[in-house]
Amino acid sequence: MHVDIDAFFASVEQLRNPALKGRPVIVGAGVIASCSYEARRCGLKAGMPLYKALRLCPSAVIMDGRAQAYRCFAERVFDVCREVAPGVETHLDEAYCDLTGTERLYGDPASAGRLVRRRTEERVGLSVTVGIASNRMVAKMAGKTVKPGGVRVIAPGRERDFVRPAPVGDLPGVGRSTREILRKVNVHTAADLAEVPLPYLRALFGRNGDVLYRRCRGEDGGLLENEVPRSVSRETTFHGETGDRREIEGMLRYLVGRAARTLRSLGLSARTVSVRVAYADGGRRAVSKTAKAPVRLDGELFAAAMAVLDTVLMRRSALRLVGISLESLCRGSASQGDLYGERDASREADLCAGLDRVRDRFGHGAVVSGRSLYLIGKLKRDKYGYILRTPSLTK
Repeated sequence: MHVDIDAFFASVEQLRNPALKGRPVIVGAGVIASCSYEARRCGLKAGMPLYKALRLCPSAVIMDGRAQAYRCFAERVFDVCREVAPGVETHLDEAYCDLTGTERLYGDPASAGRLVRRRTEERVGLSVTVGIASNRMVAKMAGKTVKPGGVRVIAPGRERDFVRPAPVGDLPGVGRSTREILRKVNVHTAADLAEVPLPYLRALFGRNGDVLYRRCRGEDGGLLENEVPRSVSRETTFHGETGDRREIEGMLRYLVGRAARTLRSLGLSARTVSVRVAYADGGRRAVSKTAKAPVRLDGELFAAAMAVLDTVLMRRSALRLVGISLESLCRGSASQGDLYGERDASREADLCAGLDRVRDRFGHGAVVSGRSLYLIGKLKRDKYGYILRTPSLTK
C-alpha cells in the first residue's frame, strides 16, 4: 500500500491557517516546492519558478514554509500507517506499507486503504491518496490515477494491463535523458517499451535495461526497508546572497551535521561527498570527493567537503544556495579513513554518538558545533536547529 499526502506543504499551511482554505497557496522560495490544488488548476506545479507562477496565478499566496511543522504532521500520518500495517517505510510525504497477513483484520486491501484515509482525515486533518498492488511500483502508479483523496486497488495478475497504457515517463527509472532516447526510437508508452527486446535495452541502457524490461510489464522487486538509498542530502538557500566565506563554511558544516546524523540513524556509511552551490547570477556547480574507505563521522565528512569547496567556488559571484550530498552508501560501520589515527577516530565516534543521543532527546538544535557556531545570531534557532530559508528535508 502506497500512502501519499496530497499537496503536502500547502495542505499543512491551509490547515494551520483556515483563512487560506480554498485559496491558491504556494510554498517555496525561488521555485515552487508545493502548491495547493487550487493553484494547480491555474497550471502551477512543483519546480516552477515563482515569477512564472505569479504570472499564471496573481492571487496566489506565497509562504516560505516551516520544515519542522511539516515533519510533525508527516509523523502523525505515518503513525496512522503503523497502526494498520506491520511494515512501514517512510519518506518525506509518502509511505509504503506491507499489508501481508492483515487480511483477517481488514478483509480486502481496499478496506485497509479506506481506514488509513479516514483516520488521517479525522486525526490529522490532511487528505491522503492510497494505491494498493502486489508491488510498490504499481501501488504508487495506481495512487496517482485517483488523486486527491482516492483509493485504488490493482488486483494481482492485472499489473501488466494497468501499466501498458502509461506514458513511459511515468515508470520509475525513466528520467529526461532516458525518455528522450526512447522517444527517438518511437517508444512512448509502457506497451511500446514492452515490444523492445531485452538485448536491445541492455545495449542502450546497460544494467538499467533489465530494470526497464521488468517495469514496463508491471514487475518490481523492491522490498520495504531493505533497500540502501542512493544518497542522503541536505541543502538550503541563504536568506540573502552571500560571499562571506565564514558564513558559507558555517552553513556547510551545519548541513553536513544534519546529513551525517541521518546517515548514522540508517546504519549507513558513505564513500563519496558531493558539494553543490548555486550562484546569484544563475550558475551552478557541483564537485565530489571519494574516500578510500566509507565514513560516517561529522569530522571526516566535513573534511572531505572542505577539500572540494575551493574547487566549487571558482567564480567571483555571491552564492544563493549550498548543499551537501552523501553518496555511494553502504550498510554497517565505516572503516576509518586516513584523516585520523585509531585513537582519534574512536574519540570522534564516541563524540558523534553522544551528540546523536542528546539531539534525539532534545532536538538537533540542543547542540551547535564546529564552524556552524558562526551562524549563531545570524539565523534564528529553535529546538530543531537553525531555521533555514528553504530547508531540504532528508532525501
